[in-house]
Amino acid sequence: MKAVGLFAFSLYLLARASVAGEAPWTTSPESAEVFQGGIVEIRVSGGDMAGVKGFLRNQEIPFFFEEGGSYAALLGVDLEERPGPVGITIKSWSKGGDWKEKLINLRVTEKVFPQENISVPASFDRIDEVTRKRIEREQAQLGRLWTISSPRRLWQGRFLTPVSGGISSPFGLRRIINGSPRSPHGGVDLKAPLGTEIVAANHGQVVLRDEFFFSGKSIVLDHGGGLYTMYFHLADFHVEKDSQVRKGDLIGLAGMTGRVTGPHLHWGVRLNGARVNPFDLLEAVGNRQ
Repeated sequence: MKAVGLFAFSLYLLARASVAGEAPWTTSPESAEVFQGGIVEIRVSGGDMAGVKGFLRNQEIPFFFEEGGSYAALLGVDLEERPGPVGITIKSWSKGGDWKEKLINLRVTEKVFPQENISVPASFDRIDEVTRKRIEREQAQLGRLWTISSPRRLWQGRFLTPVSGGISSPFGLRRIINGSPRSPHGGVDLKAPLGTEIVAANHGQVVLRDEFFFSGKSIVLDHGGGLYTMYFHLADFHVEKDSQVRKGDLIGLAGMTGRVTGPHLHWGVRLNGARVNPFDLLEAVGNRQ
């Protein structure tokens, strides 16, 4: 099967009575491949289902009911996920309370991300102990967000790019600074002159509005179901924490706050905790209205 950065597949429940111990599932296809940093859409339909849950290792992947009686979920594969097979357990229950279970397999395919070697003055790359502790607190604050999965899906229809500028730094870029490899780029940097309006990629709630050492003035939107979008290096905020925003709403202005050398927008996506390519998100829900 040809590997793709985004691969949608469906699970169909047979609309028939089953004998004890028989799994009433068919899958189409029976397996799929996805690149590191990609997104998989899972659909379950058929029978008299009252609900569906998915599990990747011990993490629940929420499914949401859709028109026509099917259930759908988006699953993110982290950009540093180890290549190889990954098992996903799908559980459904009927209106009568009967549970059914199915194990399906993904194969994560290695993706070659670009590298960039740069040299900077030692003073620019040096971090004192006070700053290091601040960075650790800020990273922990962000990390706690990814462990929360809202029970409702807030987003609707297609996602938007938050600014129209092209890409200045791609997803997954590995920088080697003064000979030392750094963490891969967990989002995309979009060209945005100082003061450019930044809009919400979809409906959501502002769960973070703060200023951090590396990312500067930062906003994180919770779109429900473990899906978050991030907007970093802003010059100014135009939304308050905990407020609800609609797709296309102005949330801030592009800037160069934080650890940057020029104005731009860092746009990132977390899906079930995984760092995924924001442009894969545009494709993953591109056929929804």
